[in-house]
Amino acid sequence: MEAKFKMKQTNAICILTILIMGIFMVSCSSPDTTEKVLKKFSSEEELKDFLKNSDSGSEYYGGVMMKESLAVLSDMAAPTAQAAGAGRAEEYSTTNIQVEGVDEADIVKNDGKYIYVLTGNKIAIVDAYPAEDAELLSEIEIKGTPGEFFINGDKLVVFGTDYQKSKSPFPGVDPKVFVEEVPEKISSEVEIEENAVIAKIPFPSYTSQYSYALVYDISDKEEPKEEEKLILRGNYFNSRMIGDTVYMIVNEYTRYNSDILMPCIYSIKGETVTESCVPAPDIYYLDYPDSYEFSTIMAINLEDNSHSEKTILKGISQDMFVSQDNIFITFQKRMPYYYQQWRIITEVFVPVLPSELKERVNKIEGYDISENSKFNEVQQIIEKWMFEMTEEKRDELEKELEEKMEEVTMRIQKEMENTIIQKIKISGIDIELKGSGKVPGRVLNQFSMDEFDGYFRIATTAGRATRTGGGSVNNVYVLDSDMNIVGKLEDLAPGESIYSARFMSNRAYLVTFRKVDPLFVIDLEDPENPSVLGKLKIPGYSDYLHPYDEDHIIGIGKESIEAKEGDFSWYQGVKLALFDVSDVEKPKEISKYEIGNRGTESYALQEHKAFLFSKDKNLLVIPITLAEIDEEQYPDGVKPQQHGDFTFQGAYVFNLDLDDGFKLKGRITHVEDKEKFKKSGYYWYGSGENVKRSLYMDDVLYTISDSKIKMNDLDDIDDEINEVKLPYDKPDYMYGYME
Repeated sequence: MEAKFKMKQTNAICILTILIMGIFMVSCSSPDTTEKVLKKFSSEEELKDFLKNSDSGSEYYGGVMMKESLAVLSDMAAPTAQAAGAGRAEEYSTTNIQVEGVDEADIVKNDGKYIYVLTGNKIAIVDAYPAEDAELLSEIEIKGTPGEFFINGDKLVVFGTDYQKSKSPFPGVDPKVFVEEVPEKISSEVEIEENAVIAKIPFPSYTSQYSYALVYDISDKEEPKEEEKLILRGNYFNSRMIGDTVYMIVNEYTRYNSDILMPCIYSIKGETVTESCVPAPDIYYLDYPDSYEFSTIMAINLEDNSHSEKTILKGISQDMFVSQDNIFITFQKRMPYYYQQWRIITEVFVPVLPSELKERVNKIEGYDISENSKFNEVQQIIEKWMFEMTEEKRDELEKELEEKMEEVTMRIQKEMENTIIQKIKISGIDIELKGSGKVPGRVLNQFSMDEFDGYFRIATTAGRATRTGGGSVNNVYVLDSDMNIVGKLEDLAPGESIYSARFMSNRAYLVTFRKVDPLFVIDLEDPENPSVLGKLKIPGYSDYLHPYDEDHIIGIGKESIEAKEGDFSWYQGVKLALFDVSDVEKPKEISKYEIGNRGTESYALQEHKAFLFSKDKNLLVIPITLAEIDEEQYPDGVKPQQHGDFTFQGAYVFNLDLDDGFKLKGRITHVEDKEKFKKSGYYWYGSGENVKRSLYMDDVLYTISDSKIKMNDLDDIDDEINEVKLPYDKPDYMYGYME
């Protein structure tokens, strides 16, 4: 009996910690501290003081673009020469993008004749049309880690990131003044002459991350020529291309540092190096406590090689949406933990306290002591009060508090978990930083955002699902041109999260998921009063939604089976679905196709550029890594958590129309040794033979991996027309079965 009483006593004393720490230990944002107006620093000293006094927790990596750092991008391998073909396809596919006229960089591009492929650290240029005569024309080797690129007529723009060990922490110096190499036995100082002044410069070791945009003239496909290197410290975040203008965003983590470096851009044309550093008075910022980064938005005109940039100090970037007129960058906003503590105290515990204890808590809140000290004082009051209760009364109170906590969870988390949206107006190389907006919740990806008729629309998930299915809600917000919320639809699908979203004109389509897949059709015709028109619940979920036409939507995701125990489902194979939304109140699934068992994956689930669709050709192509279960090995039945063995990797090619739905035309693989699948079991990590993209020119389907391009007849997928080997360098390491 004594042991039982002590256990109950311990529960009572610890209930504050359990409830507050267990449910609200998240980094969130205060609902009332956002500054919508951008500010500017008056000096570098003010910028340093701002970072020093902020709650910034990210690391700062110093460095300087000196000659040895820049040299990494200077020795491009010479392209190999081949003969060029003639003619161009009458129709051909382009990169699957979100907004018409706003191109997105990718690892594969084509212009109806030439295919450009990023394979490893090389760009391969292939004369691909006609398919029978396809051949590799040239390759460009790029130092560092190239990530994606654009093609604009006879211009190629490659983006990438690299790291360099630098021996100087000083920015703003012409790279030519530095020696290329410092002997190992030299002392910690070296004398360098600059402008006839001898300066002793210490050489500590600095690791500098930098990003680059490399611009090439590819008018001669056999001999591409580099025109310019643009280099910025920091990490390449994202890019878009509108007309002849490329927009590149680079982020650089920073915090208070006595040797803080201003953002600098280095332009290298041949032997000429031009440096342009952004002075503190030209840096914009939003004033609130957070982890900070410099975000530099650079606009590059490919017609005359002019460029401009703007820099803002803000929170850590998460996602980006770009329309024809504006860039919208989102990031989470943080808040002091004591804000959460006081909300729990005042909304859960204080209401049940006796009046005299409520008065004591109110007095403590006004004390001139730290927030942590206030919380400790109040916690002691509550613990003492609960300790003096009878065991029966304490049990009743604990149940009441738990129920109240569940009720308050969704409301507080919705307020505290906020996404900030920074608006940036663009027109050619003109960049104007506009105001910012704030909405509750977090954004899934770029398809959770859209701009239409001057309004910005965004879908978010707020909170986290709890064991009982609550704790998370989903919302849609409409903001005006000044980034003020003018319309909202909140608290959709409690206990679930957004898995995919798509905005189309005056409608939005959302897929949420926990055990089944609700597809919501949302009316946005009245921006101030968004409403749910209809919804459909089916097993599984969609990771990506793609318009078939105005009344039909394609979804790609996973099938699922509800768990017999627990409030969740087991993911199964890849699922394709075609939804009819012509009757907005009663959307329905009119066709579906399931591929493989648990473990089956597709690049198209996470990367929309791997999704190839043509309504005119009734064509849908997606890459699939197939996992299958041999049911004969499970005489007692296959359990939903059972993972299949990998048996195929390549492209699945479908006919798709409204009458017949999904019809498999055939499969194409680049894997030459099928025995690799048997050796891989559950662990197929892939190699240069994994099909990642596909495209078409006229009636030929091209599938692309790192190692080759295959060409097949669209009318007869089994008819292989040709293939071109790509300059893929097999990594020094391979994964087990690939040895």
